[in-house]
Amino acid sequence: PYFPDTPKVRVALARMYTQIEKTDAYLGEILRQLEEDGLADSTFVFNWSDHGPLPRGKRWPYDSGIRVPLIVRGPGIAARQVNEELVSTVDLGPTLLSLAGEEVPSHMQGQALLGPKARPPREYIYASRDRHDTAYDMVRAVRDKRFKYIRNCRPDLPYLLWVPYHNRHPIVQEMWRMHLAGKLEGPQKLMFQPHRPVEELYDTANDPFEIENLAADPVHGKELVRLRA
Repeated sequence: PYFPDTPKVRVALARMYTQIEKTDAYLGEILRQLEEDGLADSTFVFNWSDHGPLPRGKRWPYDSGIRVPLIVRGPGIAARQVNEELVSTVDLGPTLLSLAGEEVPSHMQGQALLGPKARPPREYIYASRDRHDTAYDMVRAVRDKRFKYIRNCRPDLPYLLWVPYHNRHPIVQEMWRMHLAGKLEGPQKLMFQPHRPVEELYDTANDPFEIENLAADPVHGKELVRLRA
């Protein structure tokens, strides 16, 4: 809902999904090679993604940027199961060491998800946003299974900082064009605010696109204080 529905935006999203399809086909080739080599039953395969589309996806701690797919196949893992546990990508290193029967060094961030060193499920995951190319920012986020809290440590900054890589993206260019023409509506205007609130709070169960900031809503004061801590 925060993207305008225009041909240019649709083409950009279609191109992204085409790349996902190509990546899926490439992964299929790797899995077939494992079958041919007789290694499929003794190999763990992890498939995960980077981020969602620009803007408000890549380099942002909204779920569109950090809720990425993670698929695991290997010995002892039943097929077609969905695990709703909170996972951070810093957990991948400890997980591989655990599956290999190795000790997980105490200095490693993350925790093992599988194997003999697997830890209890996470209650929270954390995210951050700092330097991006030539632009500097400072955003911190924490999420449980339902609520997301975001702290903007630089509320004086606009959401869209000057980042040449970001500015070349067709969706970003289309949104700037429509913003300057006064044609953006509703949630499409979110990223064009000249300043940010210090705090953002979202109920991801009822608001999966993180549109309605509940930080000032007294009904959710308990969640705000809990996640702020």
